[in-house]
Amino acid sequence: MAERVKQTIIISKSHPLVKDRKDAEKIARHYADKIYTSRETSSSYRFRQRPPSDFVEGSFKTEKINEYISIVWGELKKKVLLNG
Repeated sequence: MAERVKQTIIISKSHPLVKDRKDAEKIARHYADKIYTSRETSSSYRFRQRPPSDFVEGSFKTEKINEYISIVWGELKKKVLLNG
């Protein structure tokens, strides 16, 4: 079984401490190793750790940390593991 790696940190816009992307990024940094890129949806801010192309298709699983924060995990492709 391959190791799970964080792909995205999702912060809900309904989080009581979130007024804008900057607030959401502060919260995401508590869970993030690094932030590769970010985007906004109608209900959340999503902070990517790694590009989706680094992961095995269909390996993504979302873990809800609490009602406002989720982490998307995935399995890295073998060639990404070998190349770091």
